[in-house]
Amino acid sequence: MAGPELFVDPSAPPGGDGSRARPFRTLGETPGRGRIRLASGVYPGGLLLEDVELVGGAAVVLASSPPGPCVRTRGTVRLDQVQIQGGAGGLVVESGRTTLESVRLSGQRGAAIEVAGGAELILARSTLQASVSGVPGVRILPGGRAELREVGIQGPFQRAVEATRPATLRLVGVQVQDAVTGLWLSGGAGAVESLEVRGGRGPGIYVAGGALQIQDVRVSGHEYGLLTGEGARVEGRGLRSVGAERAGVALVLTRAVLEDVRVESAGQTAAVQLVSSEVRIRGLEVQGGRSLGLMARDAQLTVEGATVVGLRSADPAEGDAFQIRGGGASLTGVHVQECSGIGVLAAEAARVTLARSSIGGAGVAGLAVETEARLTATEVTIERTQGPALLVTERGVAELRAITARSNRDGPVWAECGQGVEVDIDGWIGDVAPAPAPCVRTSSPLSPRR
Repeated sequence: MAGPELFVDPSAPPGGDGSRARPFRTLGETPGRGRIRLASGVYPGGLLLEDVELVGGAAVVLASSPPGPCVRTRGTVRLDQVQIQGGAGGLVVESGRTTLESVRLSGQRGAAIEVAGGAELILARSTLQASVSGVPGVRILPGGRAELREVGIQGPFQRAVEATRPATLRLVGVQVQDAVTGLWLSGGAGAVESLEVRGGRGPGIYVAGGALQIQDVRVSGHEYGLLTGEGARVEGRGLRSVGAERAGVALVLTRAVLEDVRVESAGQTAAVQLVSSEVRIRGLEVQGGRSLGLMARDAQLTVEGATVVGLRSADPAEGDAFQIRGGGASLTGVHVQECSGIGVLAAEAARVTLARSSIGGAGVAGLAVETEARLTATEVTIERTQGPALLVTERGVAELRAITARSNRDGPVWAECGQGVEVDIDGWIGDVAPAPAPCVRTSSPLSPRR
């Protein structure tokens, strides 16, 4: 900031000149511009700051009461090592760029920080603490810009970060504890890196109508880890969800390209739920869960490399590792171990291809095709199912190439020929060969062997 450095000390005698030796007693005595150093103490809020830098210390507090905000800023403003307490809001960035460094905000009755359209916020190494529930932590209005680095957001905020059509939004090294939702993005674009969200009851991250790039994101608990709505676009890698009440990842009317996705102990719906979305996942790991592994309905899905382990559902209609209903799916390098339902289910006219994969310990069947769906499986190993290796009903069509099947309790193939099903087999190795049936065609000799 241009101009001399001025000093303010609320314990100084009146009549100071702003020098280090004779500091001003109040901020109101300063010209309101330049660089101002604040001594320890409590300073009245309700401030409008413009083109000024305030440098405080460990016990420098700007305090205010509603109905107005504690601080409003315009132009180029920097606050360093101050506490902002109380007010209807903590800070309103009305225009220009405001930078907060090592700042703590608490006690607000509304948003801790609000960024207006066209304004910009840089928030670094700072903490926001909610005092009441149901309010946002950082609210970015349409056209606003915000960057948060190494920020802790704590307490029952409704949305720790709420952005509506932001011009830019970037979160790096942000930790959210106990907010209902960690990040809520509607329209615009955002990027998050090293984000951790835990302890809330809504979606950890919600996106609709906007684009979000993610890297190294972890959500613990919450209703959903990541939930999207119509028009969302999500790309990135390193997404972790642990203990989601409903689903770790739920994408609705969304386009997504994700790598390195891990979901542990998801709840009522699925580890991954896709509805009317176009999704590519490279590297999916599902550990445990009380319902489905991946459920896709009317989606276009590509999975390259996936492991699903230990799904256990009390509902006999659940517990499938992959359930594809309608739409299409290409699954490659899928490995399923111990699920209470079906390894891969194709249903409701879905078109599914499965290649270079294995299924072991499925409770109902290794593969199942029903309700006019078509499954093409190539180089797939199916072992230790509690039902058949393959179950085909209700006008389902299965094309099998180079299948290995062993130790499946109800044998290799169960096909309901009276229901208009078709099964075409080219290459089968196992302890039992499929029995001849009117709806089962073989294009090469079947080779039962251990």
